[in-house]
Amino acid sequence: MSRQLAIFFVLLSALGFGSMAMFAKLAYSAGVTPTLLLALRFLLAALLLAPVVWVKRLRLPRGSALAGFIVMGALYTAQSQSYFTALLHASSGLVGLLLYVYPILVTILAVLLGWERLDRRTFLLLALAILGMAITLGGDLQGQPFGIALGLLAAAIYAVYILIGGRFSRNTDPLAATLVVLAAAATFNGLFAVAEGTSLPASASAWMAIVAIALFSTVIAIAAFLIGIKHIGAAQASIISTLEPVITLCLGVALLGESVSATQLLGGMLVLAAVVLIARRPEQAAIAETVQ
Repeated sequence: MSRQLAIFFVLLSALGFGSMAMFAKLAYSAGVTPTLLLALRFLLAALLLAPVVWVKRLRLPRGSALAGFIVMGALYTAQSQSYFTALLHASSGLVGLLLYVYPILVTILAVLLGWERLDRRTFLLLALAILGMAITLGGDLQGQPFGIALGLLAAAIYAVYILIGGRFSRNTDPLAATLVVLAAAATFNGLFAVAEGTSLPASASAWMAIVAIALFSTVIAIAAFLIGIKHIGAAQASIISTLEPVITLCLGVALLGESVSATQLLGGMLVLAAVVLIARRPEQAAIAETVQ
């Protein structure tokens, strides 16, 4: 596969993940709750991925690895619940920017756990990211404090998810591991949906948004990222993936009528600049490979 085609797959992945917030907003407007949306998203995604794993005869993880991926499914449930609920209380662009704080949090946690040294370069990049977030959150935002808090919580949970994934993904096929995570997330979110007492969507527009999230923003996005990362490496793929919040922001403005202030753009650019520079480090590349 050529380098240009590999880059295309990573860009396709970024478009898939970046458009997820837009599809979620469309589902909400059709009367779908976040819990039901997530239950159907992960269930459909797992059903779509399972035949691929079966045809390729990939071995599912066992023992401690299986338990670890089930825990990741639980964390993915908490992260997704926070993220998709935040979309009810803040603009998609703002929530997308807040979620993309996770590479910064991964670095902080890695330093606290002793997995990485806090050298001058890391300190400066963290300071740049914190400054960017301060500018973003200090500007004119389309979001309530509760939505902002949930967006940051989603980023924090995702950071823990990534660190755990880095420990269990080394000797497991990524598609097989992804299937376990999706199945676990479908189960946990399904339990929430049953407890909530929601009924299945009745409109075609709701189902179109849900299928779009499950197929394009989950299965295709994950597969495209794995294809791209195989040919250009995790570091470069993670740098290209910084387009995700930009895509979310642009789609929100163009299709959902959301607005963005110059202050928010400036703060977001500083955060993304820090993310790009962090992603260029070899130490971060191994972690970035488990992100999607």
